[in-house]
Amino acid sequence: MNNNNPLNFWQSFFGFNPGNNNRFINQFSPTQNRIWGQKTAVWIDTQNAFKHYLEIPELRTVINKRASMMSNNIPLLIREADGEIITDHWLNALIKKPNPTQSWADVVYSLSVNDALYSNSFAYAPKRAFGVRNLMLPLPSDKMKILTTGRTLKQMDKEGLIAGFEFDYDTDVEKLTWDEVVYFSTPDGVNIINPSSRIESLKFPLSNIKASYHKRNVLLENIGAIGILSAKNSDIGGAIPMTPEEKKEIQRDWFARQKDELIITESDVNWQPMSFPTKDLMLFEELTEDKMALIDAYGLNYSIFSQSKGATFSNVRDGVRMAYNDTIIPETKQLYDAITEQFGLDKDGLRLIPDFSNITILQADENLKADALNKRADALNKINAAGVLLSEEEKRAVLHIENDTF
Repeated sequence: MNNNNPLNFWQSFFGFNPGNNNRFINQFSPTQNRIWGQKTAVWIDTQNAFKHYLEIPELRTVINKRASMMSNNIPLLIREADGEIITDHWLNALIKKPNPTQSWADVVYSLSVNDALYSNSFAYAPKRAFGVRNLMLPLPSDKMKILTTGRTLKQMDKEGLIAGFEFDYDTDVEKLTWDEVVYFSTPDGVNIINPSSRIESLKFPLSNIKASYHKRNVLLENIGAIGILSAKNSDIGGAIPMTPEEKKEIQRDWFARQKDELIITESDVNWQPMSFPTKDLMLFEELTEDKMALIDAYGLNYSIFSQSKGATFSNVRDGVRMAYNDTIIPETKQLYDAITEQFGLDKDGLRLIPDFSNITILQADENLKADALNKRADALNKINAAGVLLSEEEKRAVLHIENDTF
């Protein structure tokens, strides 16, 4: 045996062979081995999007906040020519009662959640006589399959691309036609239909969030302080090492005890810490960074979510405004535009639009706009009173109006 082999020192010191076959770590439970023995990154399976939505609170919080904000609107059916609100139409009855168990806000909420998880959302809305639809029921996107026509070029409408759908009941599969399903999607920039889910791009932060919770749980439930117990006994010749039996007994005792139990030994030992306090592991900072990645992916603002350090009212207010103006309002309009097109409302000169004027924070913005318009109108009146003749284009410029008439 080569006494100069550095591995002999560790074998003598710790009492076990560091080779793979005899490693003491191989005696760990699966949970312990995950913490101490894992040497490669562990990534989640992004195909289980709904499972992650149920299990990862940060993901569910962001998706639910987006869905709640999108559903918090008043749907209005207007005539495109003059913007007049239409109240006598079958769509108004559908909005009032889309299906037996959900309100219109619930339908929009469900469609938003499915879109967030799969970038696709579906609703069962069969066309009745005279093009009327009196039922709109969101369907789980992970149970739907798009049947393509096989013709992708030179198609002028979605019917030319999509032949129909299959709805998997787990026990049965039902085929649905284009006229029975309303289909919405968020483009990924590459695929014409059935785009890739945003969850695909969130694999790394979602994996780190799960690992962070796992690490914290193991530290709380299974692992106490981490360090080295070394012998303190000595004689005239120096330190007296533990016997192999003493080392093995302490090791067995450490792994067998509960988190609140103490090691009791007759050996005189010294404790050398080898770990950091939980706060020094930066687990909470990692969680925050990963959550911010989720927030950015869904176009929201960090200030509108709970924060350990707190947030000022102005930051929350501005964050809500930014989220609505940059993401919520445009994406809800896209959803309603798709409904307008697939219901054939545009052929009758009608359009479904979301009205967010009921949002208090956005009302403040409208008041500011109205005040600014009044000031510009006063300025225009003073110009007219001074006898200055302005062209129609110049008047529009003063009022900041881009339409042809005002």
